[in-house]
Amino acid sequence: MIFGARYIPHLLSHGPGRRPRSSMDASALRKYGSLALIIVLAALMTALAVQNRQLRQQQALLVSKVEQISKAAHGLPEGAQPEALQSTALDGQAVTLAGPASGRQVLYFFSPACKFCLASVPQIQALDAAGRNNGNRAFEMLGVSLPPHESAADYARQHGFAFPVVNDTDDRIRQRYTATMVPMVVVIQDGKVIYRHVGQLKDSSVNAITGAFVVNAARSAVPVPAG
Repeated sequence: MIFGARYIPHLLSHGPGRRPRSSMDASALRKYGSLALIIVLAALMTALAVQNRQLRQQQALLVSKVEQISKAAHGLPEGAQPEALQSTALDGQAVTLAGPASGRQVLYFFSPACKFCLASVPQIQALDAAGRNNGNRAFEMLGVSLPPHESAADYARQHGFAFPVVNDTDDRIRQRYTATMVPMVVVIQDGKVIYRHVGQLKDSSVNAITGAFVVNAARSAVPVPAG
């Protein structure tokens, strides 16, 4: 009896319906280990998603900077004072581009074969309408057509350009303004370049172009510090 009683607690601990402690520990380890693995994987996926978003943002910023650098190589910089150039528009009108007596001018460089110029036609029409200001010219709008020159007149008529368009057949205007990319808009006030836009125009571009005169006037009104 004494011999048997000594082992009763041991036998009871392994009685029916109860698993050995080692089996319970292994089951718990598998259960919580799987849960921990899921948590770790979820954290990794979240971190990868954040990293991918940051990489896309950095890539977009890099592309934007490259485009800005590329566009900066086209056209005259702000502050440039191109010499006055006389020419004749398609309708026979004599025009003068830039020069000290030019006042406010918006020069639009385009090509009849340029798809981005075609996409910008509504904005160019809106820009010309803004310049008319209920019959009073807020600024003079001039178009400069680059090759193919034989399409210039039809293109201007087809798209309802109500402003003078010069067909730059001798290439001197393009060279003078370094118009190596179209569409390009150059804003001139009193012979000085105060704004330039290169690339397809959007509605916001029209506001920026017309607002350039206001910005320039505000800059001119700021007194220069003495000495």
